[in-house]
Amino acid sequence: MADALTQQAESLLDLWCSLALRHVALGSACACGSGGVSLRLEDFELDIVDYLQDGGERSDEAQVAQWFHAHPELAARAQPLRALLDEVLQQRLPAPVAQWLLQRLERTLRSFAQMHGADMV
Repeated sequence: MADALTQQAESLLDLWCSLALRHVALGSACACGSGGVSLRLEDFELDIVDYLQDGGERSDEAQVAQWFHAHPELAARAQPLRALLDEVLQQRLPAPVAQWLLQRLERTLRSFAQMHGADMV
């Protein structure tokens, strides 16, 4: 089980690193074009971690909710999404928490990949 979670975390970390530097299309043009506001997917890292934190705290799975309630500082970390994935890679999370986290993060990052880089999905 731990090996599968580690492999999934590595895969998601690679995906996030690829996605993080991509530009988000705002309006009718990509932000990397002239006259646009420059936003990268990396700018949404805190939003993703906040989404995971909120969902974890509201989880019906007691161990998941307990873990997220015990770690309210997640968004305050430097590169919080990478830090969360590192927690999984270092096997510092209980398996049910890691599974819950990776399932939601997989859906979120795959959605970003489909919208902003279909070649990564």
